[in-house]
This record gives sequence, C-alpha cells and structure tokens, in this order.
Amino acid sequence: MPSLLATYEEKAKTMDTHSLIFALDDIRETLPLWRDEPADHPYQRKLYAEWDAYVVELQKRRGV
Repeated sequence: MPSLLATYEEKAKTMDTHSLIFALDDIRETLPLWRDEPADHPYQRKLYAEWDAYVVELQKRRGV
C-alpha cells in the first residue's frame, strides 16, 4: 500500500493549478479546527500529506 504522501503526489499530478490552490486554501482553513487533536490523528496526517504533495507540485510547475 502506498504512503499517504505518495498517494497525494500522484493525485496532484492530475490536478489543474487552480484546483491545487483551492485545495491548499481549504486545508489552511481546516487545520486550525483540528489543533486540539493529537498530531498523529489520521485526518491530520491526511491533511499534511495533501499539503506537502500539493505545495511541491505547484513548486515544480513554477520552476521553484
């Protein structure tokens, strides 16, 4: 089974730039709602894996 990060890296490759930006905005809004949960909560792990994959994909597209 692939890691969460690998899963979202593959998904990010198929998303257009606007969708990636929208997803990052959504994650930025959602994470503070989970601040009282343990850092290893499965949903937080999912959000951070998405965040990392989408940021890296945008950086690749912008040549950063």
